[in-house]
Amino acid sequence: MIKTLHTPLPLGAIKPKGWLYNQLQIQANGLTGHLDEIWDSVGSYSAWLGGTGENWERGPYYCDGLIPLAYLLNDERLIEKAKKWVEWTLNSQKENGFFGPENNDDWWPRMIMLKALIQYYEATADSRVLEFMTKYFAYQKSHIKERPLKDWAQARGGENIFAIYWLYNKTGDRELLDLAEIIFDQTLNWTDFFNDFPFVRPIRYYYEWEYVIKRPHDELVRLMNYHYNHVVNVAMAIKEPALRYLYTNNPIHKEAVVNAIENLMKYHGVANGMFTGDEHLSGRNPSQETELCAVVEYMFSLQVLLSIFESTMFSDILEKVAYNALPAAFTKDMWGHQYDQQANQVLVTKAKRNWYNNGDESNLFGLEPNFGCCTANMHQGWPKFVNSLWMLADNGVVALTYAPCSVNTKVGNGINIVIDEQTDYPFDESITFTVHCDKSVCFPLKLRIPGWCYKAEVMVNGGLFATPHAGTFAIVKREWSDGDQIILRLPMDIRISRWYNNSVAVERGPLVFSLRIGERWSKLRGTGPYADWEVYPTTPWNYALLLDVQSPSRSFTIEKHDVTYQPYDSSNPPIILKCKGKRVKEWQLQSNSAGELPMSPVTSDEPEEDIELIPYGAAKLRITQFPYQN
Repeated sequence: MIKTLHTPLPLGAIKPKGWLYNQLQIQANGLTGHLDEIWDSVGSYSAWLGGTGENWERGPYYCDGLIPLAYLLNDERLIEKAKKWVEWTLNSQKENGFFGPENNDDWWPRMIMLKALIQYYEATADSRVLEFMTKYFAYQKSHIKERPLKDWAQARGGENIFAIYWLYNKTGDRELLDLAEIIFDQTLNWTDFFNDFPFVRPIRYYYEWEYVIKRPHDELVRLMNYHYNHVVNVAMAIKEPALRYLYTNNPIHKEAVVNAIENLMKYHGVANGMFTGDEHLSGRNPSQETELCAVVEYMFSLQVLLSIFESTMFSDILEKVAYNALPAAFTKDMWGHQYDQQANQVLVTKAKRNWYNNGDESNLFGLEPNFGCCTANMHQGWPKFVNSLWMLADNGVVALTYAPCSVNTKVGNGINIVIDEQTDYPFDESITFTVHCDKSVCFPLKLRIPGWCYKAEVMVNGGLFATPHAGTFAIVKREWSDGDQIILRLPMDIRISRWYNNSVAVERGPLVFSLRIGERWSKLRGTGPYADWEVYPTTPWNYALLLDVQSPSRSFTIEKHDVTYQPYDSSNPPIILKCKGKRVKEWQLQSNSAGELPMSPVTSDEPEEDIELIPYGAAKLRITQFPYQN
């Protein structure tokens, strides 16, 4: 087997509850549940349904989110939609093993569809998937040298490897590892790229788009290292060295993963846990944008890393991205999304901004702002996140990320257990786990302690068990009986992090907080719930925080509210941080975005005002990286 440190559970073993279940339900009632009815790219004319329409990545992208959503919710309507895609795909396979639209033989979209089929198999145990993938990989192996990976497939070969590993662990067919070697050889060398990271400035510093766009496609790709600095490629590629590490055990590949994240955040990072890219890596200015495709693909890369490495760092990052950047890109009913989001986003309009090569519509909320790739690909975010909550290890279970859910699995000598996880995390700091089992069973329960939490407590059946260190795993190994209860307390101190121009972001637990700005939503065009929307501020945004930098928590008071059906709603957030600020007169709009951040600390003669910060994901207009005054 290609053995990972933690073993992911099959789709359906982890069931979302509470506010997380509600997110999936809102998604099902929004674009994901209805996209095929309103958007031609995944409608009945899709070539992935036998039609004459779009024949590349959009159908597979949609399935990669639709399938896990349907089966996690056990929603018959969505399952019927998902099966339509699955059945056509399985039935499209030729005798030689090739599948999919005949008029597009690109390897890339098939990589995505394989990931979707893996989830379908895990939910249904449909044996046709194993036969289908075995036959396809035999075809790929016999043709990959004469028709090697190129363009997007060459950049994203790690997705192909992921599917190969999965099938190998099911069948043990050594021929698959021979194919994996070939795919690795044909994929861009992300290990060397991340270990010797060249792009320490925004891409426009190296390549002016107006200049390079005049070149033919192949020359453009070669001239500007296009695929090495494309933000979605990079987000996908972070897991590729880790997949190589599983095969070679060479630490250079492990180092590449750490270097990738460190360099991307050092040179292109913003406070929501992401790195910018619109469409290419764009530096640290919080008025630059990040593509939604990059958010969901980075999340999936991090989920793969959780299975391979012991470090809690990847879980910390995944929670930050999932609980901030992901919900920020959706309207509260999930009928609209942004192609690009800004950490400092004070105006959502169709207008020219300082993007590298995205269009004027990129930060609208709607059906298809800018390119349609995100309209197709955004659906995987929440459903796949559910599967990162728990994994197996050492004949026990590991809690890697936290949210309300239940996990149903086998431990020890095949004893079935259910662990109910009750919590309002990340909005609350207490998590209760209740073990259910038919008979007593001994197994280790590993609980991740986030790197930001320095006063964690683990209680077992009412008694203090441990006060584990930040950035470690608390391991509770004992004989468990039905009804045993563990309470994990993760105190969430308010802390600040430093960013561009010495700005600060305010964090509490995995949540990042943003200035609460009044929002006026204006329909730009379209009908029904999937119209395109602009958002205008109705209150000032150009504030500096009045901050005690030595003891940040003294600058804030916390106001808590019930966690509602949709906690990512700016009008009713579960947590509000109240503090003082002063307006900075010279900080104004520039190219329809918040202008250059003043270098902190600043001095403002404006009067003190009471201001409120709310969770980043709820704030569709926001300042997140603030100048501050001592």
